[in-house]
Amino acid sequence: MKSFFLAYLRPSLKHNKGFTEVLIFLSFILFFKISRFIAIGDEATAFGNARGLVDFEKWLGIFGEISIQQFFLEQTTFIKFINEFYMVVHIPSTVIFFIWLYHKRNNYYKYIRNGFLLANTLTIFFYVGFPCAPPRMLNDLGFVDTLLKVSEVDLYKGVFSGLFNQYAAVPSMHFGNALLIGVVVMLLTKNKLLRWTILVYPVFLLFVIVVTGNHFFLDAIIGGFIVLFPYPIMSLRCRIAALFNRLIKPKKLITIEVGSNNCV
Repeated sequence: MKSFFLAYLRPSLKHNKGFTEVLIFLSFILFFKISRFIAIGDEATAFGNARGLVDFEKWLGIFGEISIQQFFLEQTTFIKFINEFYMVVHIPSTVIFFIWLYHKRNNYYKYIRNGFLLANTLTIFFYVGFPCAPPRMLNDLGFVDTLLKVSEVDLYKGVFSGLFNQYAAVPSMHFGNALLIGVVVMLLTKNKLLRWTILVYPVFLLFVIVVTGNHFFLDAIIGGFIVLFPYPIMSLRCRIAALFNRLIKPKKLITIEVGSNNCV
C-alpha cells in the first residue's frame, strides 16, 4: 500500500514544482507590497527629492518630459489608452514572461527568477532612503496627472490610495522589469521575429511612463540598471564556485553553465 501511494505521489510532486513557484511569487508580492507601504516617506522629502531630480536632469541635459507630455495631451483617446496600458499590462506581461520561461527555457528559469526577485527587493532601499514624488504631482512645473485629468482615475483617494506608495517613483520597475523581459526573450527565443519585436515593449513602456507623468527618464535609467545588476554578480559567483570546485576536486570535471539552473 505504501509503495502504491509513493508511486502515485511522484508525478504529482513534479507538477507541484510549478505550484511552488506560484507560492514563491505570491509570497514575494505580499512582502513587496507590505514593504512599500511601510517605506512611504514624508511629503516634504518626496517633493524635495523630485525637484532635486529635475535639477539633476537639467544639468545632464535630458529634462524633456514636460515637452513630450504636452505634445500628446490633446490626443485624449490615445492618452486614455496608454493610461490603461500603464495600469493593466505590467503584471500580466510579467506573469506571461515567467510562465514562458518556466516551460520553454527551464534551464535558465531559476537564474532569471532569482535575479528578478533580488533586483525588486533592492528597490525597497530606494523607497526608504530616497522617497520621490512622481512627475504627475509636480503640477506647478507644468506636469499633468493624466490618470486623474484625462482618465478620471484618482490614485490619491479610495481603494487605489491603499495599493500604491505615492512616493516610490525612483526607480521605475515598470520600465526595469519590461527591459528584463525584452533582453531575456531576445536572447533566449528561437523565434526570429519575436527576438527583435520584443524590444518594442520596453521602448514603448518608457514612452508610456513619461507621457503619463508617472516617471522621469532617470527613474527608468536607474530601474534598468537595478534589474540587470544581479546577473553579472550571480554569474561571477558561479564562475568562482566552479573554479573553487575544480581546485578541491581536480580529477572530477565539474561544469556549471552560467545562466542555467545549475548556477543559481
